[in-house]
Amino acid sequence: MTKPLCVTLAFTLLLALSNAAFAETANEAARSFITQSHAGDDLAAIALSAAKRTQTYGMLVAKLGDAGANTALSSEINTLLPQYQTKWDQNLAAAYEKSFSSEELSSLASKGRDSKYAGKVIQRQSEIGKEMQSSSGPILISLVTEALEACLAKNGL
Repeated sequence: MTKPLCVTLAFTLLLALSNAAFAETANEAARSFITQSHAGDDLAAIALSAAKRTQTYGMLVAKLGDAGANTALSSEINTLLPQYQTKWDQNLAAAYEKSFSSEELSSLASKGRDSKYAGKVIQRQSEIGKEMQSSSGPILISLVTEALEACLAKNGL
């Protein structure tokens, strides 16, 4: 191999590796932000809200009453949550990663509401929400379906 070719190859390899390292850093920063801010912790509430808009939930209310159906379904969702939370959080981190730089996410993770980028989180909620609907709709549907099916089975419906 000629020297210019070796230098070019080495430079290309270095550039490729630095881009991979940057991507890992941005993803790590996004995951850290999601963990520190507890941004994904509303999955159970979102699932319960979605489930309450189904005809199946109406059947549970007819049999158990409103409070009983709410308690039974909440219990099933909370039981199933560990199976879904990790993927939900990964998708949420990916959505934030698309809207924020690694530096911004690191600042948000370490400083929370005191970060100079905190206002930007509010500004970007709509696009992050759209991204989550796209990437995580199937997760939510699976969680709600499984929880409702378990409630129906346990209550003889």
